[in-house]
Amino acid sequence: MYLAIRRATDEDTDNVLKVTKESFSLYQEELHVSYEVKALKETIESTLTDIRENAVFVVERFGELVGAIRIKKLSDELWYIYRFGVSPKISNTGLGSALLDAAINFARENGAKALALHTNAKYYRLARYYYGKQFFVHSTTFDRGYVRALFVLELEPDAGVDLSPAFLQ
Repeated sequence: MYLAIRRATDEDTDNVLKVTKESFSLYQEELHVSYEVKALKETIESTLTDIRENAVFVVERFGELVGAIRIKKLSDELWYIYRFGVSPKISNTGLGSALLDAAINFARENGAKALALHTNAKYYRLARYYYGKQFFVHSTTFDRGYVRALFVLELEPDAGVDLSPAFLQ
């Protein structure tokens, strides 16, 4: 199987947006939610901005972009993962985990001591996935109309990383 994980380029914008909408449509469908899933409102312009200003990694299989993950630096020690999604065609193949590992390694190489992300706390399958990757639930909020969990991965346990910038994401 031909597989590549790499940083996204401007030329990937359409495909990053496509896989994001595809994966978050499935997320919305599986949760039967009525609230607005922000990833589904994303535009070409916002996707391109993320590619240019943050770190966006993609996974390709046989030349087709089938997954993407975005990560941004919130402070010298804290990075934030967002818009992580893979095509339903390749879910449960390990390619999403390889993509997550690439993002974690990039953050670690750039000084991260912790990573954070948000997801719906009621999405059991996804919560279990993050627990399996050594993330833990730091806190929850209902500020967006659903139980939103802040998951944290400590790369340096007990480093005392200030997580407050993640609360604003």
